[in-house]
Amino acid sequence: MGFVRSNSAADETKEKGNTMAKSVTTNKTSTQAAALAIATSTVQKLDALAKRREEWEATAFTKANEGLYELLADCYAVYVNKFVNAGDADQKALRVYLKARLEAAGVKVQTNTTTLTMVVRFVFGSDRKRAHGYAYVIKAAVSHSVTPSDLPTWIKTNGGIEEIKRRTVPSKTALANRQIREAAIDEVKAAAETAAINPLGRVLFSEPISLGQHAVLVVQPNKDGTGNVVAILSEADQPVVEALYKRIAREAVEIKRVDQTRAKEKAINTPVGKPSTTPAEQRMAA
Repeated sequence: MGFVRSNSAADETKEKGNTMAKSVTTNKTSTQAAALAIATSTVQKLDALAKRREEWEATAFTKANEGLYELLADCYAVYVNKFVNAGDADQKALRVYLKARLEAAGVKVQTNTTTLTMVVRFVFGSDRKRAHGYAYVIKAAVSHSVTPSDLPTWIKTNGGIEEIKRRTVPSKTALANRQIREAAIDEVKAAAETAAINPLGRVLFSEPISLGQHAVLVVQPNKDGTGNVVAILSEADQPVVEALYKRIAREAVEIKRVDQTRAKEKAINTPVGKPSTTPAEQRMAA
């Protein structure tokens, strides 16, 4: 009898395990189905927005800025409500569904494409440049804590789409110039650290003066190479010092740019095959 009871207990335990496994599977399937339903509903809303965009373009594309701003506000609202404030499962389902729909429409979606960009591209079609520009505007609004309902007013207050894009997205030239300036500032600071050990020069004041950690001297240069100290800022705080470093760096960048321009002009104006005039030049040419 004991042996039979043992088998019954084992069967009962096994049955409970199967029931729990079925319950977990059912719950997982239910969660996936719910997430898919939300994603489907969200994409249906985006379909409606895309249709509104088509109607707007067909009627008053050049004049209906307010309609455009409202469309962007609605895109922003969908992004916030259906992605930012959604759970992990809903976020994943929406990204998967959006990616599939965009790729089916011939829009390339990369793994690093943001959900916001996908939402905007879904509504505004495959015009990549325009969609990315609109996405940048919404990102700028997010960074300024602008709500979707306030987006149209915020865009108008800040000069419109193009003005916000111009201020938000720096050009390649601007980025390159910024890197040059930052490198120049680092060089100036490094040179200042070296000069603290080996000074560029020393000043002997005619009378004792109390100075802080940093001081600023205004020097009036003379023709003989000397200079007269005409004003002193005895206590220069760190912001003042940083501002001076930036100004020195900017001057160094400008001098270097002028030198490069002159070198290019000299190279252009130098005749090709100019005969050497000295024995040393002739040997170098040979």
